[in-house]
Amino acid sequence: MARKRAARRRLVEHTAADVVAERGYEGAGFEEIGARLDLRGPSLHHYYSSQEELFLRTVENGHAEVLDRLRAIVARDLPAGERLRLLFVEQAIIELRDFRAFASLFLMSVPVPAIASRLAELRREHGQVVRSLACEVAEQHGVPPRRASIAVLPALGALGNLHSWYRPDGPLSLDRIATEVADVLLQPFLTAG
Repeated sequence: MARKRAARRRLVEHTAADVVAERGYEGAGFEEIGARLDLRGPSLHHYYSSQEELFLRTVENGHAEVLDRLRAIVARDLPAGERLRLLFVEQAIIELRDFRAFASLFLMSVPVPAIASRLAELRREHGQVVRSLACEVAEQHGVPPRRASIAVLPALGALGNLHSWYRPDGPLSLDRIATEVADVLLQPFLTAG
């Protein structure tokens, strides 16, 4: 029973993520989310007390799923440069296939101060996972730590905007695009000059 409830919550949260990404925080009510699930909006109150709680659980649980995947790559027994490249590939795949609403959720403006503050915390935590590994790679290649730390920002920005130009029916496969984007993003951490 608990597993079934958890699976239902996950489905609700992924649906909520899609609706919020399309309509914004204020445009994503229980009625719209429920309709996409063939439920009445009020039935979602069985799982979440409010729109704020649903949004917060959606971003926190999505963030946890993404960080688990990224941390697994960071922990692999591979050279740091290869792990960073794989981390960039994984982030691209997450944003283009597995959790297309991820960037939209984490980059949007939310008019609830407590939620806006929590989003900022989650962005910093995500950025730190990338930054730590990027600085390790940079140190191995003689790139100054400050430059490496700054280079993480446009890398995260580029990854966060992939969904705005990616077309599944384009000439390159998702894996090919993810790999090529990762190779480009890796360069600033490999070159000292």
